[in-house]
Amino acid sequence: MALAAALDATAGQSVDYSIFCSQHGELVRTRTILSSMIEGVELSPTAFAQSVHNTSSGLFTVLAKSNASSTSICAGANTFAYGWLEAQAYLSANPKHRVLLVDFDEAIPQEYQAYSDQAVCDHALALMIRVADEDGIAISRTARGEDGDLPQGPLFLAWQQSDATTLSSTAEGQGWRWDR
Repeated sequence: MALAAALDATAGQSVDYSIFCSQHGELVRTRTILSSMIEGVELSPTAFAQSVHNTSSGLFTVLAKSNASSTSICAGANTFAYGWLEAQAYLSANPKHRVLLVDFDEAIPQEYQAYSDQAVCDHALALMIRVADEDGIAISRTARGEDGDLPQGPLFLAWQQSDATTLSSTAEGQGWRWDR
């Protein structure tokens, strides 16, 4: 999902920096590896190599034939917001550049759902971000509110497609606000 979204978002455009954000990374793939170990099945070296948190960012650079810098971010329920801040910080230092921001996760396997307060759903969102010529989207910290049920990436996508001017989100006690 992450790769498909990233490749669609870039569609022939060059990327100066990419940020891949995921709360759980390759949890589903890792769970499969752990199950194989318990069953005594020989592990696949490829599956093992692709079970790390930066799998998608690495595969993207190969498939897109990109030598741009890339990072992977995991910050719990605030992962998307911190990915946005990373993009904003990079663009502050490099105002003529473009950043690919990808937020993705798969639904949490049943046996791990008791450890998450969010209804994590399959999603992948990829945005090409640059410094706005005029009106753009700004992020700021806000007072703590009530934690949301959905991850910030899908909330942001729904907001982006709406007419609302503000999106507020609180996750793990941290309040965030996007304005356009």
